[in-house]
Amino acid sequence: MPDEVADLVRAAAKESGQSVSSWAKDAFQEKLRAAAWRQQVEESSRELIAAYEAEHGPLSEESRQRARQFMREAGLLPDDKGPTIC
Repeated sequence: MPDEVADLVRAAAKESGQSVSSWAKDAFQEKLRAAAWRQQVEESSRELIAAYEAEHGPLSEESRQRARQFMREAGLLPDDKGPTIC
């Protein structure tokens, strides 16, 4: 780990009143929860889109782009390309 990152971790742990080990464990757990949540959002989104398309036909590319933009603005997708949900 780069020294500047290690310094930031030590400072964050101290500020929170935790050991570095405890702080890191919490950070890892938070990162894992966020990844699991994103995966759930992706799966749910795919299911909703599939159900919509089964009833109404395929979404247009314009609709898909608007949906991606909405999801980015809502914090449900990262700003980068990331996974393709719709």
